[in-house]
Amino acid sequence: MSEDGSRDDSLSIDRRNALKMLGTAGVAVAGTGLGSVAFSGNSAAATVDIGATNPSSVTNDRGDLSKVTIDPTFRVEWENLDTAVGKVFYVIEGRTRDNGNWSDWSPVFRSTPWLTPGSLQGADASKPGTTGYLEFSDPLSAIMNRSSASRDNDNPSPGFGSTGKAEDPRPLPRPIEVVNELGRPDYENADYSDINGVDASSYLAGNSMGGANSAYSNLDSGELSRTEGGAVEYGDSSLDDNGGTLPLVNNFPGAESGYYGAAGDTSRFDVDEDGASDTDTVEIRYTFALQTLTESDIPYFTGSDFDDNYSTVETAIREDSWLENVRPEDVNTGNSELVMDGTDGYPSITNNGANSAASNVYDAYQAIADSHPAVISTTAQFTVTVMNEAGDSGVTGDTSAGASGGGQ
Repeated sequence: MSEDGSRDDSLSIDRRNALKMLGTAGVAVAGTGLGSVAFSGNSAAATVDIGATNPSSVTNDRGDLSKVTIDPTFRVEWENLDTAVGKVFYVIEGRTRDNGNWSDWSPVFRSTPWLTPGSLQGADASKPGTTGYLEFSDPLSAIMNRSSASRDNDNPSPGFGSTGKAEDPRPLPRPIEVVNELGRPDYENADYSDINGVDASSYLAGNSMGGANSAYSNLDSGELSRTEGGAVEYGDSSLDDNGGTLPLVNNFPGAESGYYGAAGDTSRFDVDEDGASDTDTVEIRYTFALQTLTESDIPYFTGSDFDDNYSTVETAIREDSWLENVRPEDVNTGNSELVMDGTDGYPSITNNGANSAASNVYDAYQAIADSHPAVISTTAQFTVTVMNEAGDSGVTGDTSAGASGGGQ
């Protein structure tokens, strides 16, 4: 099943300002920060400021790093576009540098928040429109946790929850793991035969993936990363039994977001020599794309019983208060597309590797990010230091010597 325009991954987001990330690294070291990403319809250029704080160094007797995590907060804003925004797609990728050599980029998380009515604690969004925003003031791990709970409660909004029960089988909240001891999943050799239209290439490129529930049922091993010597932990869910082989630790089926595992393993970071330390770099790439509504989406955006209140989709668009900033011509008959794709002299993702304006091809978005008002791609770096404590030994105590003797 193609991911284009589907209701599989959903939450909410905005347009172009600046974004700040917190990385947590090593043995449970974390930080947090709020940033923003701002888009403007007046120009293809955008002001982006995504930062990352360096986590504290990890010191232990083995020089062993168990995981590097991020748990971002962000605000996305847009203004003066020609078409109303109804959804914000984003993908997070990671890579590491060791001795000057970068690994390849690998996706670690993706989601498509919808600007539907209702909200979660720590998440706020505007109505759909040519100007608007989405803000996650609480860390992403908390939003995933609350979204999963909302969906389990059969909330009818696909923006922050949707009809139907879906369980996340692993503990929540949990941050996104960029590096861990399980390493990058072997996507290339996984079995995608039970997910229609999906293969390793399309899964990694982003254009055809199925849903996060399908990923858990068919691809995911259910395993979580762990510290050395710790017990392997597997989830338990009422979703179809998962028989996959991939450690998709960043997949959140309860929130229909995530899909991926870590970008790499910890071998680049581990320090074997006693008394030695090493500092390596982690780089995160964020790509955001603003998307249109579709006719099939409209019932989820009305915030009311659509069938009882509106005779047609166009009537709902013209009369519903949540859609007051949307015009009928803003709404697609097919799948959600990139806002202003190939219009007003701006480039199209179809000229950069995407089959249609509705294809979420990461490379295609990144190719036009510098010249399109509805796409942003930017990076942030932080360093991770691991130290292997020097071995030492000694003896303390008291011999309590004594002597005695006798004679004549």
